[in-house]
Amino acid sequence: MSKYVIRPIPLEKSRGLTYKFTYLVGFGSPEERVAYTWYIEGSTENIIVDTGCESSGLVPQPIMFPFASKFEQIQSIQEGFGKVGLKPEDVDIVILTHMHEDHVQLARKYPKAKFVVQKAELEMARNPHPLQRWTYLEDPFNDINFEVIEGDKEIVNGVSVMLTPGHTPGGQSVIVETAKGKVVITGFCCIRRNFEPPPGLAMPVIPPGILLDAVEAYNSVLKVKEIADIVIPIHDSEFLAVDRIP
Repeated sequence: MSKYVIRPIPLEKSRGLTYKFTYLVGFGSPEERVAYTWYIEGSTENIIVDTGCESSGLVPQPIMFPFASKFEQIQSIQEGFGKVGLKPEDVDIVILTHMHEDHVQLARKYPKAKFVVQKAELEMARNPHPLQRWTYLEDPFNDINFEVIEGDKEIVNGVSVMLTPGHTPGGQSVIVETAKGKVVITGFCCIRRNFEPPPGLAMPVIPPGILLDAVEAYNSVLKVKEIADIVIPIHDSEFLAVDRIP
């Protein structure tokens, strides 16, 4: 299956400290974070990964992250989708990498979509552990059309999900077959440095800085690195000016 390309749609950004992404590495250095939705172009159904978010709907966490800047809107969801020839109302399938607020906030912008989510992730979102309560919306999403799955699954021919927990209990990475091999959209919050650690670090990957299980998160990052021909770290700013992948 080589017909697919991924179209990044950046919607919001902020600047904070690297430790949000790189566990125990790079404390104190600034890093730009971008929230995207990703359109998988080439299917008979309109498929996106994550819903994107609006800066006005994100809640700052000054106690947890006192050095984070204000959230900044890059473009509206209508503007972003217009650039790929769609409207949010056209979306048939939304694959949720996980349910932290910046990945699911705009769920109701896609009224006819089916939302593919891992069972463990939906359960956490509806009853979050105190360690992660600040990352989930206070919303049961009872009116959303979920397809609840457990583990790896093919969504359509050439697009599948792979369970990659650790950052959250039910994070899932999205594997897209393209003309240049497997492109993997990560199911956990990360940047390029998670996959390309600085010289001298005695491990091939760095787990996310926000997590439930450090070992599990490390193994998930490593698993993605090993199977992917192209990795898309879902918060890296490198895709701001990228029209399509590959």
